[in-house]
Amino acid sequence: MDMIPEVSVIIPSFDGARGGNLSKLLDDLKKQSFKDYEVIVITGISPNGRARNEGVKKAQGEILVFMDDDAVLGTEQVIENLIKPFESDGRIGMTGSAILVPPQADWLQRRWAKLRPTFEAPMVEQITDSDLAQHTCCALPAKVYKEVGWESDDLITGTDNDLRQRLHQAGYRVVLVPQAWVYHIPPKKLKKIIKACFHHGVGAAYALQNHPEMFGYPVVLGFYRIKTSFGSLIYRIITLFLKFIINLITLRPIRLIFELFNHLGFIRGWFKYLNTDIHK
Repeated sequence: MDMIPEVSVIIPSFDGARGGNLSKLLDDLKKQSFKDYEVIVITGISPNGRARNEGVKKAQGEILVFMDDDAVLGTEQVIENLIKPFESDGRIGMTGSAILVPPQADWLQRRWAKLRPTFEAPMVEQITDSDLAQHTCCALPAKVYKEVGWESDDLITGTDNDLRQRLHQAGYRVVLVPQAWVYHIPPKKLKKIIKACFHHGVGAAYALQNHPEMFGYPVVLGFYRIKTSFGSLIYRIITLFLKFIINLITLRPIRLIFELFNHLGFIRGWFKYLNTDIHK
């Protein structure tokens, strides 16, 4: 007899493989202590927010667990510990696991993760309010997810920040939970890291033009407060030049490369999506 699962695990994976990691993730899920779940893999749909929404449309569980296809589960109690807080505190709208760099990561991968302050999330000993709960591995009650308006399905990047912001506005807590962690695999080659930096820059430009509500404060440059998106473009160009000089003088070539391509991506995205809508 078919039974309705309590939890729906939703994994967006554009190519359905992620270099072989998706199959490993599915194997890890089979070892989880919590068994009352279904797995929904969404392929061929981007951005990830849109893919997650498609997964939710198919989901039967009362609780949604989102995982990225480049995650590796660090313990067999990940799902169990992610969903436990919902039983005791109705104010919690989203739980997240700790996110760690794999032990076998090389120096370049670790450097990339360090320069992205939101790439990792720390281990905690108790339920802790945090804006580092991320789609890499997180859980939400389905009714809460729908109450706050689902995912913004057009965002190229920044869906974590957008969803957390809307949860806070609705009065919900966003927390990290103890005894739950996953490993998040950074890109392995410099070429892929450069591509990721550029992609995040493009995504930031799109978000700034089409979702200004995500930016709760104007950019400050000297004594001036830049309140327009065009002003933020000028700010990016100026900081690109300044950071280039600083990193060159301080002999930090890796940081220089990362920031250079992130800013170039932002400038590219600015003109690509100027007065456009990704839905068109």
